[in-house]
Amino acid sequence: MRRTGLCGMESSTDPRMFEGRAFYKLGEFTHDHRKKVLAFGILACFAMASLMSMGPDWSEAWGEGDLESVEAISIKNNAFGEGTVEGSHGFVLLVHHSTLNDTSELWQQEVIDALAVFAALPDVNIEYSWDAVGDARSEVTAERDDGFWAQNRVMIDLSRKDAKSLYGTHTDSIEMDSGFDSWQTDGTAIEYTFDHRIEEDLVKAEIVSGPLSLIILAIVFGTLLAALLPVGVGILTVLSAMGVTIWLSNVTDVTQYAVNIISLIGIGVSIDYSLFLVNRFREELGRNPDDIRTATAMSVATAGKAVFFSGITVAIGLMGMLFFANTSLPSLGIGGTLAVTIAMIYSLIVLPAVLAILGPKINTGRKLPFSFKVETNDDGDGVWARIANTVMERPWAVLIPTLIILLGAGLPFFQAEFSLANRDALPPDDESRLGLDRIDEIWPKSTSNAALVVIDFDGTDPLNETNLRTMHRWLVSQIEDERITEAFGYALPQIGMNESTVVEYWTTEYLTPEQNATREYLREQFIAGDVTYVVLAIDGPSTSVESHEFVADIREDRDDFTATLITGEDSSLKVAGFAAYSLDTLWAIQDNLPIAMAFILIATIVLIFIQVRSVLIPIKAIVMNILSISASFGMLVFVFQWGYGADLLNFTPQPIEATNPVIMFCIVFGLSMDYEVLMLSRIHEEWERTGDNTLAVANGLQKTGRLITGAAAIMVVVFSAFGLSSIIILKQIGFGLALAILLDATIVRALVVPATMRLMGDANWWSPKWLDKLLPGKAPHGGLEKEDEESEE
Repeated sequence: MRRTGLCGMESSTDPRMFEGRAFYKLGEFTHDHRKKVLAFGILACFAMASLMSMGPDWSEAWGEGDLESVEAISIKNNAFGEGTVEGSHGFVLLVHHSTLNDTSELWQQEVIDALAVFAALPDVNIEYSWDAVGDARSEVTAERDDGFWAQNRVMIDLSRKDAKSLYGTHTDSIEMDSGFDSWQTDGTAIEYTFDHRIEEDLVKAEIVSGPLSLIILAIVFGTLLAALLPVGVGILTVLSAMGVTIWLSNVTDVTQYAVNIISLIGIGVSIDYSLFLVNRFREELGRNPDDIRTATAMSVATAGKAVFFSGITVAIGLMGMLFFANTSLPSLGIGGTLAVTIAMIYSLIVLPAVLAILGPKINTGRKLPFSFKVETNDDGDGVWARIANTVMERPWAVLIPTLIILLGAGLPFFQAEFSLANRDALPPDDESRLGLDRIDEIWPKSTSNAALVVIDFDGTDPLNETNLRTMHRWLVSQIEDERITEAFGYALPQIGMNESTVVEYWTTEYLTPEQNATREYLREQFIAGDVTYVVLAIDGPSTSVESHEFVADIREDRDDFTATLITGEDSSLKVAGFAAYSLDTLWAIQDNLPIAMAFILIATIVLIFIQVRSVLIPIKAIVMNILSISASFGMLVFVFQWGYGADLLNFTPQPIEATNPVIMFCIVFGLSMDYEVLMLSRIHEEWERTGDNTLAVANGLQKTGRLITGAAAIMVVVFSAFGLSSIIILKQIGFGLALAILLDATIVRALVVPATMRLMGDANWWSPKWLDKLLPGKAPHGGLEKEDEESEE
């Protein structure tokens, strides 16, 4: 004979199962001191949010780190005196007119007026196109069939961060008459455009996702008051996390992207956690409306415990980004970890205090149409339970086709190409991108896809005859490489010169004035004491695999080459340029990936085991989540690399942004485990209550189905809004995250989880006895209900 619990309902978990446990006691404490806890939570939020008044001191995410390409640029800048802080920065004003050229007074006055604001600034120097003479003039002007083109270089002698700030302040001052076409492009203009567009896209995403998220919450909860509570926790979380992050930016290296991930993740997990706690409180209150203390304690003991372990699990996933030194990922890890931790603490402590104060008032207000009903007894009698039971009746018939679909969706990822995003990540019609495209077309020598080889002879003369001959042979060999279109350096003044001609060119005193001026220009351009550099123009985009392979080949062969030069002991050959920096970042990610993965997986297994006391379930949960992640990665390649949807989403097909898979894995793994932990906690609770694995799975899915669906729907809305960004970096992140969460919350949770849980049967809950002794608190199969049945008999 089966006996009901203390509350007289079969589906309710007996509070006696949780009395004495830490989270139950925490719930009682929160109820008994609810006003003090709420006051402390609000004051803590104000204190942390007030740190924003310090103002941020963001580090630069681009061109930083202990990377060879960064060191090469530093050597070049120090030798050639380019800039006093980090090397000179700036931008190009590209001007075109169909009939005039830059020798006309009207042209010159128009350009001078357009750049007047910048010309008046103390740290700015402008190189007008008409001031260039000799060979330098052909590098900045061009006469074409469609008119005259000219580049005007605006040099800003500030750090990269300050240069972008100055440019952003005054960019709107540049205006030209309708007869002229102009583009602000290259350098600082491109960098500022990226940052500015990302900021605008984030605001737009929040404007779109905010109201939609509130609508979903209203549907899930049914009343406006209950729906607003998760939003309130989200606001407290974001304000607190932003304050702490801005403070951290003043004491350590943190980029502004840390704030972006706070808004991306903080609101989402706050809503997730609050949703589960509010729903459990209403459920417990529905069973016994007069016992608010027990309802609060039970909510914290069940949903609160799940939130605690879920928060740690998500934080572990995000902390994985901290391992990727020399990339922008650690800042994202800092911001995300702070947001999740604060969201977990507010949901676990402050929210129950608010619920205890409200009590039955949580259900007041007009019932909203189309909203879900709060069930207090829904065992085996709901949509999710019926789906679970149907799947568990034919587990193999469901599992095998589902796995084939998920694995098939992930196959394109094996053909993925990776690179850092260049200007092609901007929309095809962006002004700064169009300007640089035209510069590359008109002046191939200034191509943005170039390997910059910086050679430090360490005290010896680059113009030494042996060095001249060796450098010449090396340059000629590079030109013969089919991947190289042009090469520029002091050892090859003109294409076609042989070794002897080059040596004579640099040593003879018998040159015409024009030839001597050209030689001095080359000396000034390419030689600074014992340092020189070579520019190798690479065919194809800078993000291509071929560009990366060429850089890697130069680095692999450099020891043999430098051994033939006459140099000092500390000489060096280092490769810079976008392709080199991109490759360095890829190598940095590859070097740190094993330890980050090991940390995430091992820590997750241990945490889930502590929660559900099972050896197999943590491993299964990880495999299931990797399935949904790999499927989303495959679709990422299908859409963004292969270009299916390029016209619809307005982007140029290109390799996957190198850091995006890491960002997506850490976020998706954390959020997927979030849903997994919340679901497994309820399944485990039902298993403790009934001792029946099949019934526990059906009941657990039924009781968490609408909540996880609502939480996942909110995250899909938030991430999809980011997928509408104008920058392909955010498009990839938004699309990939939305798809992964959608797959995890539907196919994986509704089909794969119940099928595998059914196939493993009671083995789901097996754990070695010695581990049970180390971690006391495991309930017997069937919990108190089993004990009650035995006592009844």
